[in-house]
This record gives sequence, structure tokens and C-alpha cells, in this order.
Amino acid sequence: MTETPPRQRLFVACDLPEAARAAVSRWQEEQLVPRRDVRVVRTLHLTLAFLGGVGAERVPDIEGALGALTLAALPVSIAEPLFLPEHGKRRIVALRLEDPSGALVRLQGDVSDALRDIEVYEPERRPWLPHVTVARYRRPGPPFSLQNVNIEGVGLPSVILYASVLERGGAVHTPLATFPVPP
Repeated sequence: MTETPPRQRLFVACDLPEAARAAVSRWQEEQLVPRRDVRVVRTLHLTLAFLGGVGAERVPDIEGALGALTLAALPVSIAEPLFLPEHGKRRIVALRLEDPSGALVRLQGDVSDALRDIEVYEPERRPWLPHVTVARYRRPGPPFSLQNVNIEGVGLPSVILYASVLERGGAVHTPLATFPVPP
């Protein structure tokens, strides 16, 4: 009997820089922690591509594809709250990211193409929406009132390949490879 190689739940993301994470965490404490209908997300990142279950033997190929990308500065601003999905009962509270230079959209397209080319990722059909998930509904529900969090001039410092393990208290993310972005 042939043994199935282990699979890892993988995604590619950009973490927020420390100052932006601290500002968003303060906003979460004020706006979201008092609510009982949502669970605050503490790992604040922008997902570029969710690969799902991938054979562990493919990780070096993914690292090679990401390492071959030409990375440029990623200036963004953190804008208004969003409730996702846009239609029907909401499951996620997020903060939209503004991408004035278009660098973030280009990066997501490059990451998507590179991972598709090595056959570990199938790009989504819907347009990509740059956002950071800040809370998840305990049960799908309606939007509610939130104050904006406006943080301008954030530079995303790196692209990271993560492994994610789902645990009772939420997902645990482990960086497998980091690719610095020029300032």
C-alpha cells in the first residue's frame, strides 16, 4: 500500500507592519471585543492566495515560484469596515485596503499566476478584494454599526508563505518562507 504524502493547508499573505497592527488592535478592542456575536481575529494579514491542502513535497516549488517574483513597494491605507459576503448573511468583518498605486493588485495577480503555473493554485473567478479580516461572526448575521479606522501610509513589509492548522481556538499560522518587499 502506498502511503499518501502529508498535506499542508497553505496560503500566501502580507502581514501588516507592527504600528498598523497595534492601531487595528486598539480599534478591535473598542469596536468589536464588547460584541458577543463576533470573535476577534488576532492574526492580521492580507491574504494574496489561499492554496488549501497541498502536498508537503510541493513547498520548495512554491518557495521557488514566490522567490522568483520581482517585488515592489506596497503602499496601502487601511480604510472602512466591510461585512462579507456582500450579499446575504454576513460571516466576516474586514477592513478594506486602499491600493492607490495599484502595486497590491499587480502583486496579487503575479502571485496568482506564479502559483497557477506550477499547478498548486486555481485563481478565483471573482475579483480580488484587498482586505484584512478583523472578526468572524459566531453565527452568520446582519451588518452592524462600526466607526471607520483610517490609517494612511502603511507599507506592507513582506510576502509570506504560511502553513495554517485549524485548532479549537482558531487557526494557527506558521511562516514557512518570507520574501521582503523593498521600502
